[in-house]
Amino acid sequence: MKNENKGIKMFYEINNIKIPLISTGTSPFIGAGQFGKNALIWRKKFLENEQEILKILKAGYEEGARGIEVIPIGKILEAAKIMRETYKDYIITGSTYPSHDNGIKKLLAIETKIIFVHGIISDKRDNKLIKLIDEISSLGIIPGVATHDPIKTIIHVSNNLPDVKLFLVPFNAIGRFMGDKSKLEKIVDDLKDKIFIAMKSLAAGKIEPLKAFNYIKNHNIAALTIGMVSEEQARESTKLALKALTTKQ
Repeated sequence: MKNENKGIKMFYEINNIKIPLISTGTSPFIGAGQFGKNALIWRKKFLENEQEILKILKAGYEEGARGIEVIPIGKILEAAKIMRETYKDYIITGSTYPSHDNGIKKLLAIETKIIFVHGIISDKRDNKLIKLIDEISSLGIIPGVATHDPIKTIIHVSNNLPDVKLFLVPFNAIGRFMGDKSKLEKIVDDLKDKIFIAMKSLAAGKIEPLKAFNYIKNHNIAALTIGMVSEEQARESTKLALKALTTKQ
């Protein structure tokens, strides 16, 4: 750990569980479609190679990324487990997998502290969402909701599952993936009893990090999960994001 991080707050707490202010996101590792022509390149490089993933995680850790937001496929879980065993303050959060095997058992096996219901499930806003929230809660894990249709899903969950406090939402300066940008900003900023973790803050590489994180700091965003594909990018993005979140007004 670099000395310049000494004394800087790196965690947000809910129910005595620490949430890293900055976590490494895993969308690039799985080759999510939002990355266009790079998606397949990154999937081939990372998904089945925990050593390549670890290079990114360790570089981020050096600048203050104290966790990872995992999806339970490929070698991502192996890399996360190694980080947790190596660094005592490393926190794993994760999302369910949208298939018959939701991955919850795999997430439990690596001591995942918070489990979000995947957006593909959450955004259907049906009984499966309720069942998964109940299953996660019954295991003593804090449940959250990830969403790719944030306005409708946040409103639905707030009205029907009021005990759910955590949301993983797309949130960025150009409004990409957000739907009605102004409306989502108002919802996020008004719901002070909820905890919002931003994803897609760089809009799949469309926004420069400094602009991206200066936007985030002006809203009710508690933490960030950031996709990173090089050690240099991991260091730069983590450093700028941590500074933004720890100097919020």
